[in-house]
Amino acid sequence: MLRIAVVDDEEAARELYGSLARDWARRRGVEAEVVTLASAEQLLFSLDDAPCDVVLLDIEMPGLDGMALARELRSRGERAQIVFVTGVIDHALDGYDVDAVSYLLKPVRAERLDAALDRAQDRAGREEPMLVVEGAGETSRVPLTRICLLEARGHDTLVTLADGTRLVSTRGIAQLEDELSRASGLFVKMHRSYLVSLPHVRRITRRDVEMDTGDVVPIARGRWEGLNRAWLAWCRGTLA
Repeated sequence: MLRIAVVDDEEAARELYGSLARDWARRRGVEAEVVTLASAEQLLFSLDDAPCDVVLLDIEMPGLDGMALARELRSRGERAQIVFVTGVIDHALDGYDVDAVSYLLKPVRAERLDAALDRAQDRAGREEPMLVVEGAGETSRVPLTRICLLEARGHDTLVTLADGTRLVSTRGIAQLEDELSRASGLFVKMHRSYLVSLPHVRRITRRDVEMDTGDVVPIARGRWEGLNRAWLAWCRGTLA
């Protein structure tokens, strides 16, 4: 049973997207329960009774807004697949911070919502990809979505997370690059000593890259065009 929650303070939007989600489930042959909720607080309260697999979430709501709700879900360890269905574009890039499946702008066509629900269902059945960071005295499993930047430090690699946490891996950056490239297409080598996560890039110039953590790292000669193209492609893909 797939549990889908539609969270929107507008009744018409709740009913429309709830109906579209039920239609999607019938066409796909998916056994699903679709619930409609008028606020972020209602969703948080409902989690005590039943967790959600997918959340169709508006952003601009009174009280706790949709982005704040998404961050609260992640801070609780909830792995619900989040699809933002909203009338504002301002927070599109923030969606990656909470590992959102899609960011859809209202009014949403049924086929676009279907595609987002297809991805959400697929991801709901998979474990989030992790990187094992083996340090000198500690080993950590880190979700790839939390990794911002990797930097070669001699034979070791400094792994910087999106919240500013820094971990040291005793594996070299080339070995980690191979592992990350097999798991995700979101990591780009823009210098022999640096590997960046595209969703955590804040700004690119021809000389350097500023990351969400505030770190500024250099771009090697001849690498700017490829990096910039990849980042723009990711930015456009966020809105799909």
